[in-house]
Amino acid sequence: MPELTSLFPDVANALDIESVAIVEKDYFVVNLLKLLKEIKPETHTLVFAGGTALSKAGISLNRMSEDIDIKLVPTENFMQNGRDRRRKIRKEIVQIITDVLHNSDIFSLDNENARITRDEYRYNEIPVRYPQTFAQAPCLRPFIKLELMETTLLEHPESRDIYSLVTELTGNGTPVTAFPCATILSTQAEKLISMMRRTAILLRNPEQQDDESLVRHIYDNYCIVREKGVNVPVLKNFVQICIQQDIERYGNQHPQFCNSPVDELKKGLDALRDDPVHKLRFQRFVKPMVFGNTQIDWEEAYSCFRQTALSVLTD
Repeated sequence: MPELTSLFPDVANALDIESVAIVEKDYFVVNLLKLLKEIKPETHTLVFAGGTALSKAGISLNRMSEDIDIKLVPTENFMQNGRDRRRKIRKEIVQIITDVLHNSDIFSLDNENARITRDEYRYNEIPVRYPQTFAQAPCLRPFIKLELMETTLLEHPESRDIYSLVTELTGNGTPVTAFPCATILSTQAEKLISMMRRTAILLRNPEQQDDESLVRHIYDNYCIVREKGVNVPVLKNFVQICIQQDIERYGNQHPQFCNSPVDELKKGLDALRDDPVHKLRFQRFVKPMVFGNTQIDWEEAYSCFRQTALSVLTD
């Protein structure tokens, strides 16, 4: 690894990345995936999802995505278990992953940031420390946020090889081979709904926990549309499924969403346009993470997001 570390500044320079720490963190995100690939519980499949998976799926995000989102997709046999048994199995899987991190020579559990477990171990956040040689960029967290969520998929996963920036550019190092990944269209649908729903719920409940970096979804949608266009029939179907899933998961927190989901989502969509805080967050959390010649302004990204959302939202 030391010889690869020495390549990080050259890779950052070649890709026009301002902070070498971005290349460094990307490298360790992929190494953490290598550990996770070896974890194969009988009851669930680990599927790589979210923006980081998207950035490794052939979509030219040119954006550092510093989290690892893993969907724990349950088998039919698992769902036949009683509630207590299912909870116990989920807890055991989280413990297996925690033990792997604890025994790793590279990673460690970050005790300075809280672990989060909710909904009978269906949702877990584990902050993971990684080696840091280069000065941290202000836009980066000092840890990798590993998110585990039990859920079904909108469509079957794709098997992909996952390359770090340094391996992709130099050929040094080894990729993670054949990791199951969420598809681009299913990820796009989830990003659309998550961005609008979570913005809408903050209008209803300002004390709700807010993720200021969520505006990355608006940038990611722009990149997907730029390269793939909008597959309205498929995306509309996925959006409807996402809405129903979110009603089941979050309905008790957001009754207005249960009663009139499309109206609530449109309220969130309008709030993204009308409240200048979202543009400020885009400039603070997205633009510093974007590298190369792909700088996009807020107005362009939001306009694309709005057009995409309205094309697939139906009452």
